[in-house]
Formats: sequence, structure tokens, C-alpha cells
Amino acid sequence: MAPTIIRMAPWVIGAIWLAALAFLGMSSYFFFYGDSYLLRYVGMAVTAFAMTAAVETSGSKIVLDGDTMQVGSLMRRRSFQRAEFEAAKIDRGVVVLRRKAGGWMILPGTGRDALEVRNTVHNWITKT
Repeated sequence: MAPTIIRMAPWVIGAIWLAALAFLGMSSYFFFYGDSYLLRYVGMAVTAFAMTAAVETSGSKIVLDGDTMQVGSLMRRRSFQRAEFEAAKIDRGVVVLRRKAGGWMILPGTGRDALEVRNTVHNWITKT
């Protein structure tokens, strides 16, 4: 069976890329017309931060594969076993997973319908 992949919603990726381009435009002013080297370095740092955020968002995903759930992005990846969880629910607009050992795990936001993500993850948890 093919893994289920939940990616960031396209509108979120588009909004973050537009913001990154706006940051690039605004910080280029400091880079080219900055009165001091400090302003030029701040412009470069803001641009690097915005582009890193855009690339990170584009690569983030939740992969439900067999007995393993991988929550990852370009910078880090965490794996969890299906046996660790009992159920999934929505709490204050965020999908949370109840652990069998006690406690909750909050899934990262995807910009998609929270109920759709909750149903997908809950079906993955409860399948035998």
C-alpha cells in the first residue's frame, strides 16, 4: 500500500513565498542603499531567513506509512510508531494525538481542513 502524504496546503506555500519575495524586495533596499555595513548585513540576514522559511515550508509533510508516521521538513524529521497512539482529535483548531503512555502530541499545522487531517490520521491509527 502506498504511503499517505499530507503536505502543506498550496495557498499557505504561495502566501509564504509571496512574503519571502516581499522581504527580499524590502531588504534589497538596505543592501544597496544602506548607510552602513550593519544595514547591509541586516538586509542579507532578513533575506536568508525569509528564503529559508519558504523552502522549509515547501518541504514539510506528514507521511503515514504502514506502522510509522514521519513528521518532517527539510531541517528535521521525527518518526513515531502507530502503536504509540490511541486516537486523534481536534483541539482548538489543531489536530492532536492521544498517546497510550499518557499525554498528547500536537501535529504541525498544514493549512488544510483540520477535520480532514484528523480523519486521515485517526483512520491510520485505528486500522488493523
